[in-house]
Amino acid sequence: MKSRLEVLINRKISRRKMLKDAGKASAFLAVSSVLPSEFFNIPFLKEKINNSSDIFFKPIVPSDEDKFIIPEGFSYNVIRKWGDRISASEDFGYNNDYTAYLPIDFLEGGNNSEDGLLVVNHEFPSPLFINGYTDDDFRNNRIKTKEEVDAEKRSVGISVFRVKKVNGEWRFAEDDKFNRRIDALTPVKLCGKAAGSEELKFSEYSAGTIANCSGGITPWGTLLSGEENFQDYFTSENLWEYRWNDADKDFIVENYGWVVELDPFDKNSEPKKRTSLGRFRHENVAVNISADNKVVAYMGDDKINECVYKFISEKNYDKTNRENNFDILDKGDLYVADFENNKWQLIDFEKREELKKNFRSQADVLINCDKAAKFVGGTECNRPEDIEINPVDNSVFIAFTNNSKKKDNFGSIVRIIERNNDSESLEFEWEVFATGGTASGFSCPDNLTFDSKGNLWVLCDISNSKLNKDIYKSFKNNSLFMIPTSGENKGKAFQFASGPADCEMCGGNFTPDESTMFLAVQHPGENTVSLDKPTSRWPDYGSDIPRPAVIAITGFKK
Repeated sequence: MKSRLEVLINRKISRRKMLKDAGKASAFLAVSSVLPSEFFNIPFLKEKINNSSDIFFKPIVPSDEDKFIIPEGFSYNVIRKWGDRISASEDFGYNNDYTAYLPIDFLEGGNNSEDGLLVVNHEFPSPLFINGYTDDDFRNNRIKTKEEVDAEKRSVGISVFRVKKVNGEWRFAEDDKFNRRIDALTPVKLCGKAAGSEELKFSEYSAGTIANCSGGITPWGTLLSGEENFQDYFTSENLWEYRWNDADKDFIVENYGWVVELDPFDKNSEPKKRTSLGRFRHENVAVNISADNKVVAYMGDDKINECVYKFISEKNYDKTNRENNFDILDKGDLYVADFENNKWQLIDFEKREELKKNFRSQADVLINCDKAAKFVGGTECNRPEDIEINPVDNSVFIAFTNNSKKKDNFGSIVRIIERNNDSESLEFEWEVFATGGTASGFSCPDNLTFDSKGNLWVLCDISNSKLNKDIYKSFKNNSLFMIPTSGENKGKAFQFASGPADCEMCGGNFTPDESTMFLAVQHPGENTVSLDKPTSRWPDYGSDIPRPAVIAITGFKK
């Protein structure tokens, strides 16, 4: 049976109909170039768009060197890398992903751009680089020791630490008030509509957080961390190197795949899993405030043929009292995007007969959210990853990385416009903003971020099994692009950075004055099979192993 997405793609439509029905065409087709600006013609957006989109750097060309390369006039330095300490007893985690900066004076309404907290996700371990556990160990059925498993558990999760700009260079700052690690051994409280349910075996806490991919920062200054490929830690034969031993049977798989909220300004606060946001392979969370002051959270399920979601809070956002927002994501309504009918479909056990026939309760629905979404009309998509909100016009951008099973090898970026420009609306229009491929120059968009002018920064993730090979050869190493969303260069990709060998770059985010971008370089040298011959030596080179690291890029105009 064909999915809704296949039906959309195979629908035979003329170019005239495509332009007329913007949003009912093939948003996920791997076409060769971006659609023209007239494809999406909404007056209220045109009035807000800033038409100046000057390219303020000299774009670089693709590279396959084992280097981090950026344009002339820019520089970078490593702030923390695998093996560094962030406190007296805690190490910086492995495979850093989402990275966000919070001014140290955030709680006082400040926007200090030279002193703040970095919050960093750590997605998955490398048994080879952490423990020296090799392919031969696996083939010979060598079981990891408890010490090895615990080392991997400590390598994932979240890091929080202070950074300061000193003499023009960003540096790690020791600070016992803030610096800490949350990992797979840290108790995390279960909250929301599935917490304490029979389906979660009446659990009040989860044994840690794992598979922390991208995330988001709330208006009240907390981190939202998405637990993505949680299934890799248990039974996946293809990803054996991430699995942990049978001794970990205390792990209840349903306790993972949630969004974790953490207050980086309170070291004594406990992290919480917000189960009302649904359980699936969470890439990130993009938070907006609606016209009626509700909190709206957009999310993507990073798996082929999965969906895009949004949550609307029951309570109003309180901008005057931060603590009144701490549990605001526990009560509200969860929706899934129906791209065929341009609607958000409610996922509520009590209000949807389709769900009553197939699930036992709302907790059951939330735990099996990816399945429930299909029953109410959610559109299957080509790996919806990062979702971000354009600060200029409030439109929502979604990175669809790829779906080779549907012959979408290079991915696309889709733009949603909520009715009346209100994120609480249940109707929307959409367009294909840009498509990957040799014509556009980028491939497999993953993480997104915006600057204040509405320029879209796109971090690409061609998998290491395909990087520098076959149809992906021309793109070379994974890269960072800037794509203006308005003006004469709208939709055109300009390459800003190229990463070292085998790496993926993640979590690019700016300081408030936009003079610095913090960025994570994840899994350099991932194709390594022997510690004697790593495929990368970044960042320290010499005889060192490759090390994931968070860097600060400077040289942007203030």
